[in-house]
Amino acid sequence: MVGNNIIAKGSIFLLVAAVLLMMGCTGGDSTKSCAKDSDCRTWQRCSDNGVCVVREGFCGSPADCGSTDKYDCDKKSHKCMFKKGFCATDADCESWQQCDTVLGKCQVKAGFCDSNEYCEESWQYCSEETHTCKPLKGKCLNDFDCNAWELCDVTTKTCKVIAGRCNDDIDCNAWEQCDVKTNYCKTKTGFCGNEKDCKEWEYCNLQTRRCVTKAGNCNVDEDCGKGEYCDKRSHLCRVPSNT
Repeated sequence: MVGNNIIAKGSIFLLVAAVLLMMGCTGGDSTKSCAKDSDCRTWQRCSDNGVCVVREGFCGSPADCGSTDKYDCDKKSHKCMFKKGFCATDADCESWQQCDTVLGKCQVKAGFCDSNEYCEESWQYCSEETHTCKPLKGKCLNDFDCNAWELCDVTTKTCKVIAGRCNDDIDCNAWEQCDVKTNYCKTKTGFCGNEKDCKEWEYCNLQTRRCVTKAGNCNVDEDCGKGEYCDKRSHLCRVPSNT
């Protein structure tokens, strides 16, 4: 039984192989049988031997292009194309490159870069988008390299925040904190920058940056003189009527 199964499977294999051979499929498109060019793909022609072969100027695989290290076969156009980095003219390179026709390789144009090593200054990096050297975050050549709330110190090539603006709390006064959404310094809770941060009956003590009650006004009884109490509605110190 086992022997019969092996023979049966072998027969099926030979039958399938014979059918494929008759269909011209054993060697892929490059060995497909044909009688005329139209029997082949658009990038092929029918040879005198009756098989489809690659037309001149086209390719079926990188091997048809010569050096597989340098060329590749485009699967859509079936045209030989340079692999990335290789070239015959500048048109084969990226816009920030030029072709070294002696080496046949794309080289970086003057004023451009493909790594940080091309940037002369330690405060620069090579932008992957423009392939030019750009200032690192916080560094600058002019104000346009900084955030809208910063100005460029061209001497140190550093972006510095405008007075009253901030990136973090250290840019603000001790009694302020940085609002990172607006990049403005804002007064901390319980402190004051001016009278606007206080109630009508208070003023801002610029030494302590705390709101203090005005003379004759109060928040609690302790704000009033001896024998007086604080009227919480009017915030005025009053003398009890029964005295």
